[in-house]
Amino acid sequence: MGRDMVNIKGTRNGLVIVLDANREFEEIRNTLLRKMKSAKGFFKGATFSLFQEHREIPVHEKNELENICRQFGLIPNKADHTNLRTICTENRGKQTIVRHSETVTGEATLMVSRSLRSGQRVTYPGHIVVIGNIHPGAEVVSGGSIIIMGYCRGIIHAGTGGERSAKIIALSFAPTVLSIAGLRYIPKRSEPLPAGCLVAKLSGQKMIFNKFKPGN
Repeated sequence: MGRDMVNIKGTRNGLVIVLDANREFEEIRNTLLRKMKSAKGFFKGATFSLFQEHREIPVHEKNELENICRQFGLIPNKADHTNLRTICTENRGKQTIVRHSETVTGEATLMVSRSLRSGQRVTYPGHIVVIGNIHPGAEVVSGGSIIIMGYCRGIIHAGTGGERSAKIIALSFAPTVLSIAGLRYIPKRSEPLPAGCLVAKLSGQKMIFNKFKPGN
């Protein structure tokens, strides 16, 4: 299977949006726009850089792509081209987990730039952002909130230190188990969760699910 036309990587310096140099600009632009729309505000406040291997991005193309990202609340990063090339070369073909220093709230966050499969586990005392899917048998444990840029079918524990304000956000929910601050939710097959991007949070002694709205 070929690589993604637009691949969003998490790094210590923010997001690096890697573009396939073998594809037409119109295809890349439309794919980036589609990914930003599907993110529904998840990346708002994050810094980003554009990178295309083997060629410099023409100024007019770069400006148009940056403007798309700005529309969704992203902030251009001034990282130099050499650093971007190093990041993309080192991460090629690897499944990487990178500590990201801050989010829009300024709190410690771990960014996981891959999907998690059965038997894989990620634990972090702060927030966790997963750019990928959580497959059945995979587990994510966070002292804060968890954002999943994909579907959630595994075991998810947020607010493990008793943080009741923690939230779990995913583009699609069909989890094995969810818990926030120790309060567990095990879905029933007869009562599937609504389709689309949802936010799970605590309300009293139960977990509720709302449609995701940027800024909430």
